[in-house]
Formats: sequence, C-alpha cells, structure tokens
Amino acid sequence: MPVLIPYDLPAKEILTKEKIFVMNETRAQTQDIRPLRVAIINLMPTKIETETQLLRMLSNTALQVNVDLIRTSSHESKNTSREHLEKFYKTFDEIKDSKYDAMIVTGAPVEKLDYTQVSYWEELKEIMDYAREHVYSTMFICWASQAALYHYYGVEKHQMDKKLSGIFENEVIADNVLTRGFDKYFYAPQSRYTYCKEEDIKKIEDLDIIARSDDAGVHLAATRDNRLIFVSGHSEYDEDTIDKEYKRDLANGKETELPANYYRNDDSEKEIMVRWKSHGNLFFSNWLNYCVYQETPYDIDNISKKIVAKFGGTSLSDASQFNKVKDIILSQNDRNYIVVSAPGKRYDGDVKVTDMLGYTHNIQTVKERVRDQIRELKKKEVLLIKEKEKVICQIEERFEEICDELGVTSKSKREIKEVTDQLRDSSDRDFVISRGEYLSAVIMADYLGYDFIDSKDLIFFDEEGKLDEGKTYSEIRRKISPEDKVVIPGFYGSNHKGSIKTFERGGSDISGSIIANGISAFMYENWTDVSGVMTADPKKQKDAMTIDTLTYDQLLDITKNGAQVYHPDAIRPVAKAEIPINIKNTNKPQDTGTIINGGE
Repeated sequence: MPVLIPYDLPAKEILTKEKIFVMNETRAQTQDIRPLRVAIINLMPTKIETETQLLRMLSNTALQVNVDLIRTSSHESKNTSREHLEKFYKTFDEIKDSKYDAMIVTGAPVEKLDYTQVSYWEELKEIMDYAREHVYSTMFICWASQAALYHYYGVEKHQMDKKLSGIFENEVIADNVLTRGFDKYFYAPQSRYTYCKEEDIKKIEDLDIIARSDDAGVHLAATRDNRLIFVSGHSEYDEDTIDKEYKRDLANGKETELPANYYRNDDSEKEIMVRWKSHGNLFFSNWLNYCVYQETPYDIDNISKKIVAKFGGTSLSDASQFNKVKDIILSQNDRNYIVVSAPGKRYDGDVKVTDMLGYTHNIQTVKERVRDQIRELKKKEVLLIKEKEKVICQIEERFEEICDELGVTSKSKREIKEVTDQLRDSSDRDFVISRGEYLSAVIMADYLGYDFIDSKDLIFFDEEGKLDEGKTYSEIRRKISPEDKVVIPGFYGSNHKGSIKTFERGGSDISGSIIANGISAFMYENWTDVSGVMTADPKKQKDAMTIDTLTYDQLLDITKNGAQVYHPDAIRPVAKAEIPINIKNTNKPQDTGTIINGGE
C-alpha cells in the first residue's frame, strides 16, 4: 500500500525513482480502507535525508500510511531551510490534541549533553507524555530511545570511550512479533557515543529485551504490550549514511576510527557491505502490521491508557450500587479491566455475601462431621440442612434481586442457580466462599456487556500456597489483550492441583493489584466507601480529612499499625511495577481520593 505525502515533498522524487508507491491526498480520498496515522518527530539536523529514509521503510507494507512530519518549536534548525520546515512540518502544538496509530521519534546528535542541557528537552518530555495516551505504538530510535528509557523508567545513559560506529551482529533472544521472520542473528547499523546498560533495562519489569549484541549492547527492547519500542541502532540507514558520517568527521578533524564491519576488507576505498536492509524492512513492516494495524482501535479516538478498576463489596452491595459502578466504568473509555468483590453490607446490621458464604461452608463442615452419628443426631442434621438451605436461598434471592433490578439476561440467573446447587453439596471452603466474587463478576460482565474471565484461569498458587508469579503474569498477558473489556472476580485463584484457592480477607485488593501488574496498568483504582485514606476514622472523628498522597511505604506502615484501610499484601505487586494506586469513593466518584506511589 502507498504512503500518503505532499505531492512536492523532496522525498517523493527519490521514492518514485525507487518504484515505491507514494500518492497525494486527492488520490487517497478514493481509498475505502482506513489509513494508519503515523507521526514522525524528526530531531535530526539532516531532516530531508532522515524523513526520506523513514518514509522508505514505512512504504514497505501493504498498508496505507498517512504521515505527519513534526518538528520541535523550541529549537531552530540550522541545517534545514525554514521554507521546507514551514511547508512540510507541523509543530507539536499543532497536533497535540490529535491521536495517532503510531509515532517515530528519531535520534539526535546531542548524546554528549545531559538531557537538561538539550534545548528542546522540556518539549520532548511533553511529547513523550503525550505518546502514552495519544499514540498506540511509539518507536524511539538511537538517542531518542535513551531519552525515553530515562524519562519513563529512570534508566541512565553512559558515555563510551569512543564512538560506536559500523554494522554489528545482533542476536534475537526473545520471541516477539517485531522480529517475526528474522534470522537468529542479524545486522544493524550503529552510530552513537552513549549507551544504556543491559542490566539496568532488565530491572524494569515492564520491558523485554528482544535483541542484543556482545559488541553494541541492547539493540531492541519493548514494553510487554509493544506500545513503546526502543531501538538503539538505525535499520533505516541508507547504504552510504555511515560513510558520509565517517568522512565528515575526518574532514572536521575529529579523531574517529574506521566503522566496524562496514567496508569490504576494512578498506574505506572499497565497497560498502550492505547486510542490514532486509531485516530493517522486515522490522518496520512487522511493527506497522503486528504492533499497530492489528492492535490499534479502528476508531483512533479510543486509544487510551490502561486502567484496572477494582470495586469493593460496599461498592456492589445492591443493584443501585451496581448501577453506580456501571456509570463510573462507562464514564471513562480506558476502564476496560474490572475487578469486583462480593456484595458487602447494604446497611448497618446487614451481612456481607462472603460472610454468608463462609457461614454456608461452616454449616457444611458441621454437617459432614455429624454423619457418623447420624442416628443420634438426625434431628440436628435435619435442622442444619434446613438452616443451610435457608441461607443458600437468601444468597440466591440476593443475587436474583440484583439481576431483576438490573434487567440482565437469563444467563446470569442460570449461573446463580448452578452455583447455589453446587453450594448445597460442596465441602471445599475456598470454593464456597469464593462464589460471591464469582457471581458478582458474572452479573457485572452480563450487565456491562464485557467478557467474563474466571480468576482461577489467571491467578495461580504453588504447592506451598504462595503466589506463582511467573505462571500468573504469563497467563494474564496471554489471556487479556489490550483491546479486551473484561470483568474478573477478586479474592481467589487456582492451587497447584487446579482447585479454587482464596486469599485471606482483603483478597480482592490483592487480585486487583496482581491484574494491574500483569497488564502493566497505568493506574490501579481501588473503589470503596471512603474518599481515600483519612487522617482518622471519620465515624469517630468528624473533622477527619483525606490524605492527598502517600508513598507505598507510608501506606504499608499505616496498615501494619492496625488501620483497616488497605490490605498490605496488595501493595507489593503494584509497588514492584511502580503503578500508582488511587483509593476512591464509589458513592462520591467526583472526589479525588488518595494517590499512592513511590514518591520522589
């Protein structure tokens, strides 16, 4: 498919001579497919050369791509004419309210400067923040990849003793769609003075290193959802780009070594050994196809950050609370991952569904214990059966009442009937007390029109009863895609034998935290019946105030001192991934709540 560019852009003549299909906007209007919108933030001084190289790569696909060339307004280019920039480029201010399927941020010859010394650093930070919410997948090249790793994750860059220049062999070390069709070993150009340490990138849980080199370090890394791509080299380079750089450095009197693995027999008078273009073209094609075209929403305005929203038992105590939760979920496009608790108390003196379920399990346990004394205790057994049936009927009626008031389908009612039938015979305590969350999730999924995913298929415990993090996070990433809208029961998972295993009380908080970590959420919202963490118990002290922000450690200290504000085990998964927690009030959704993060 063609690349859509202005009819008189200098790159057009070059690409046309290479028999690359380009077309102007007039012809594009006759196309029926939705083109991909791609922004190129061109930070290079040789803008025409760079834009030509990147457009060549973007054209090597069966997709129609609309390209916007973007420049920074906080830096005056000395190497590209003002006429060219004003005619073909937009400023960031002109596009910052738009959304793009993809964005490329190029390198820049400013590696030896501290980031804060770069004239357009503040504007670039704004662009990188913009990309998280307005762009589905962003590729950062060379220095831009180092700047993005620093901005997003605090990964420092380091100076090398000499310039890294030439063509270097890389090894594919992780399975990723970006390298689909690659040989295990491939070549890529490098031209830089700085690098990021491989061990620093490995510490970031949200990042995967996909390809590396013994000589050049990490070549390709990406977030687990491929929304952010970090490339240290230049697969887009022309055959003679490094040759020009090398000879320009020599002409300027710089001490520079011969580019590695570039000239035949390491003789700059001989031909250039071109062995990176096939993988370079395949890399850009894979990125546009697998990471952008097949993942980005058809309605580009639906591109958003990822949020996991967990609603506690008080938030779902009856049908009216379910209705409030639905309004909260649907009020924001990016609340696609929902974790729910079982219905809590509706009023003082009411009983939580989980307590009722726990009571049914206790009854079942007693029932089994008296079976050996059936003759003597027959009467008591009959009474217990009746009492248990009464409670199960109350549970069934409670959930059916919610269904009736919400007007949900008969599918939920069939599930309620099936679960209550199981409760009549089950003696597995964890299974029994988990059914409140299970049915809450079934009804909420039905009510929202979301998919239901059972947490027993996402969260796993090992033989010692500890969370199996490897298997859990692997299954979450495998079974939940970025475009999914799902409801997940809190409070339980599967043990090593495949049976239901619950967390201790507060387990829905833990479940939500684990899901947030597993999908690399931007925010973990925890909805309850208070507007955040308070300075004192508001029921006892009327002037208690909401605390605006806390660190993870401060929240942990509060919970260890006995305050029932948050389960301590629910802090670690999001703290480890540096995902902020926002404790909010379901009944006062307009309240800001308390933000918990890692602090300064």
